[in-house]
Amino acid sequence: MADNAAFEGSDEEEDYVTMSKREESPAGSQTAENGDEPEGLDSQYASMNASSSDKSKTNTGGMDNSGFDAESGSRAQSEIDGPIKTSLDVKEVVPDGPHAGMGKEAVMQYSNTPFWRSLRWTLLILLVAGWLALLGASIGIIATSPRCLPWWQSSVIYQIYPRSFLDGNQSTGEGIGDFAGITEKLEYISGLGVGAILLNSIYKSPDKDFGYDVSNLTDVNENFGTLEDFEKLVEKAHVLGLKVILDFVPNQASIANELFEWSRDQQEGWEDAFTWSDDVPNNWLSVYGNSSWSHDAESSKYYLHQFSSYQPDMNLNNEKVLEYLEDAMDFWFSKGVDGLNIQGTQYLFEDPDLRDEPVIDDFPGGVDEYGSLKHDYTVSYSGVHELLNDWREGIFFRFSTAGTYRLMITDANTNNTDQGNYYGSGDNPEADFPQNYNLFSIGNPNGDGGSTTGSEIDGLVENWINKIPNGKWPSFQLGNHEARRIASRLSFGHAKAANMLLLTLPGTPICYYGDEIGMSDTHIDTFDDVKDIKAKNDQDNWQTLTRDPERGPMQWNDSANAGFSREDPWLPVASNYKSVNVELQSDSEFSTLGAFKRTVAFRSDNRAFLSKDIQILEHEEQVAAYIRSSDDQDAKFLVIINFGSEYLESDIYNTNEGVSLQGTVRVATHSGREENRVELNKLGLAGGEGLIIQLD
Repeated sequence: MADNAAFEGSDEEEDYVTMSKREESPAGSQTAENGDEPEGLDSQYASMNASSSDKSKTNTGGMDNSGFDAESGSRAQSEIDGPIKTSLDVKEVVPDGPHAGMGKEAVMQYSNTPFWRSLRWTLLILLVAGWLALLGASIGIIATSPRCLPWWQSSVIYQIYPRSFLDGNQSTGEGIGDFAGITEKLEYISGLGVGAILLNSIYKSPDKDFGYDVSNLTDVNENFGTLEDFEKLVEKAHVLGLKVILDFVPNQASIANELFEWSRDQQEGWEDAFTWSDDVPNNWLSVYGNSSWSHDAESSKYYLHQFSSYQPDMNLNNEKVLEYLEDAMDFWFSKGVDGLNIQGTQYLFEDPDLRDEPVIDDFPGGVDEYGSLKHDYTVSYSGVHELLNDWREGIFFRFSTAGTYRLMITDANTNNTDQGNYYGSGDNPEADFPQNYNLFSIGNPNGDGGSTTGSEIDGLVENWINKIPNGKWPSFQLGNHEARRIASRLSFGHAKAANMLLLTLPGTPICYYGDEIGMSDTHIDTFDDVKDIKAKNDQDNWQTLTRDPERGPMQWNDSANAGFSREDPWLPVASNYKSVNVELQSDSEFSTLGAFKRTVAFRSDNRAFLSKDIQILEHEEQVAAYIRSSDDQDAKFLVIINFGSEYLESDIYNTNEGVSLQGTVRVATHSGREENRVELNKLGLAGGEGLIIQLD
């Protein structure tokens, strides 16, 4: 009782009352409606203690956890000697240092002490130092990492003659390849490891020259499908990581082109869209033979054509013609096309005065043959390079946004010195690269199984590399739709070796469809079987002029028509299709196809093959040998190919300074050689065998 009396009326009682009022629930704080005061604090407190103690009595014999007996009001004997402590005895402790809940003034007071100022500066210095270190490391990585090559330099380009790739409409096929067929085989193409496809002419055409007599530059050949079919092809190609390049035909149109009709009818602005004359004005000859002037019955005038009479030359000095061509480029770039291979660039302009061309007096052929004249006024005439520069810096640049660079290739089959001009200059860029036809002279040009030598190949490679302006990018190719296939120009056993040559030379390789499996030319029996207009114009020389043999259907398997079509194909299939086809070679690592794919993959994985550096070595006559290296890669690689028919031992080590004695074979055309150690003073090579050797 004394304790309670002492508690009542004390400061502690006031503190307790204040605390209780704060902690009361809303229900406990309500007053009676008649204005009565709330329940007494003592009774509320007793009630709370009773409730709390009831929960612990069962385990403590009526005592709560603190030893207090609720019924007797006494504590256990062990606790009674000390003063009774309750929550009322706890005083608020104020921390001496910074703590949660401090006011703004207190925080500012502590933050300005020397300790906290030092800590902030230390953390700031560490942050800045870390950021600078990260920046320096990033700059170092960028500076020392190999430059990322544009897609057209790192890629192998796969060239397709659409009429001959695959008849995709097998149920209603007409024996002609189409967009559906190409789309169906895009996985196969991607599986080769190539990065782009180049489609020969796909434009709307009467097909007198199979797409190169264009009646509409913004529509497609109905034999290939529709524009929608083409768009599906492009979409799928891009999904597979393949770029799409088109042949572009600016030099000539078709006599069925509405532009030719407008010019013939003298519609305003189109009068001189083509070159007209009242009579034959000079001695100019067509590339396909005979006069390059033909009579138009409707206008009673003559028109100029550098190719067949079905292909009148457009006048690129006419502003409306230029607008027509640029609109067409815009159209295809907007469809997602990644580049254009501009055809016939050397023929784009002619002498406006129509002067006679000089005659070659000692020419062995006829006077009506194209080679009998010096083409001073019809080939690479003034205006070509200015126009290409305008296109490069104009529409090509406009569509070359980040990640979508538009490639310009030129098709100008002229001498190497003139070809180098098609790159343009630093201030006046033109093509990214012109097509290089030097290797077309390897073997028999008529496809009768010729041979080549290492010395010949050295000359062809050096002749091109040495004519390229500094800083420009080369390209090489073994064939196209206007040259006999490499497997026919050489013996079949050398097709693998020739592919290794193509894929390991500097620059961008362009592979013609079917060369990856060693396809040979198809056989044309008689003049009546000829489809090519170039050969039809000269019956006496059709066998050497026709381009039909290299355009034969792709050989997919050993079924009828080589799996190209259920219908009779537009050209006959090569006779060896049962032993030379994709299906047969797909499971063989060292088939022509298998060797091609491994070489492409090795090229892609090693920067030495993606540079312009090449060191041509001294070697035996029938051997081609060179070293590929790059500043971006420590490893150096020897490429050595035996273009002879007999086994030989080559001594590269003793005939060249600075060449390692030993190395490891990384890629081989024949089985049993890869990963073998070899010595370069006695390196054995079978006829037609090629090796890529990493030098020690």
